Amino acid sequence: MAPIEEAEEQKIIVYGDGSTARLTALALTAARLPVLWTKPKAAKAEKADTRQPPDWQSVLALSPSAKTMLETLGVWQALDRPAAPICDMAVYGNSAAFASDLGLEFADPPTPQDATTKDDVSVLAHIVCRAALARALISSTDDAISKTGAAANLSAADSALIDFDTATGDAHFADGQTMRAALLVDCTANGQDGAPAWRHRAAGKPLVHDYQASALVATLRSDKPHGNKAVQLFLPDGPLALLPLPDAHQRALIWSLPNARAHALASCTAEIFNHELTQALNGDAQIGATSLATERAVQPLALKLAEQYVDGKLCLLGEAAHIIHPLAGQGFNLSMRDAAQLADCLFAARGLGLAYDAPGALGDYQALRRTDSGAMAATTHILAQVFSAPSPARPIARLGLALTARLTANAPRLAHRFRSQANRGTSDLPRLMRGHGF
Repeated sequence: MAPIEEAEEQKIIVYGDGSTARLTALALTAARLPVLWTKPKAAKAEKADTRQPPDWQSVLALSPSAKTMLETLGVWQALDRPAAPICDMAVYGNSAAFASDLGLEFADPPTPQDATTKDDVSVLAHIVCRAALARALISSTDDAISKTGAAANLSAADSALIDFDTATGDAHFADGQTMRAALLVDCTANGQDGAPAWRHRAAGKPLVHDYQASALVATLRSDKPHGNKAVQLFLPDGPLALLPLPDAHQRALIWSLPNARAHALASCTAEIFNHELTQALNGDAQIGATSLATERAVQPLALKLAEQYVDGKLCLLGEAAHIIHPLAGQGFNLSMRDAAQLADCLFAARGLGLAYDAPGALGDYQALRRTDSGAMAATTHILAQVFSAPSPARPIARLGLALTARLTANAPRLAHRFRSQANRGTSDLPRLMRGHGF
């Protein structure tokens, strides 16, 4: 990779090796922007564990607008595993025994026959296998990189990016090559060596909170069908979510627990785990008898918000900009809205002949995305702390949840507003999430 000549349009570098980086590269390519995708430098340490987690061990809850974006980019069509719609949700207090008082219902559960034909207006979210989505994004980016001629807007760097000057755009790669880029879009969470150097020099000090907790994820089998209904329980140790999967008798488990307990439940025998889960669910008749259907995995929980999302020729996106508590299932939806909004802003700037780091070119991205992710981070943090942590405010919070349940039952517009907020965030949807191309 030789240095770019002045006559050639400077590329936008997308940095990252995960699904968010690949999605961002595809979104910017759809906006007909010149994109160079580069991976982080591989860790030198011990031999990496190359085993892939089983399908359905970990899932994502995608909003209807996120599904629309994936369809527009051709990614949804490449999924090799079906998705499951959430058509109803119940939120309970400290245990399932409070369901009659604190159940927060959003819709009548559809029959299994209706679930596959319901329009997205009545679907709260789509549960997607995380591994299947990763495979679909790999396939889609590989196809985009292989294109030639006018459609060849996406290319892959031969070497990892190791340094970037946010003032000049000078990018330095591990093989000694350099180039001048128009913008660097950093999509990575901190690696083993911490944040990349350019993030220390720019974007300010992030707000960070360690929950001292982890999410235990697995797939459960139940003797009762889920009816495409999600369940969220706020337990003393942390929130527990059960999400419907394509198999009517399987649910995805996301159980937030203190670190020691999460790791203990991840490594104990299946019999002990099933007993502890039954105790946590308090024998809820709606859920039925449950048991493990896959291996268990543990994911650490933290809150992180960057002080600035844009600094010179650096743009933070996805986990580089925000990491939130998973109890609302909104983390990847935020990243998708980031990518779609960035594509809109850069497409508009290019149409006006503006440099991507010109004053105002990324102003909307900075303002809209930080507001949206900040609001979601605050909401999930407050819910996790007030409902699950020991707190004198817990009885008040339970009363608030009960009042909300009654309001949504008697005011369908309020329930619709909750659904709309989860679908679009705090601003109007970018074009890719409305199903529009560039």
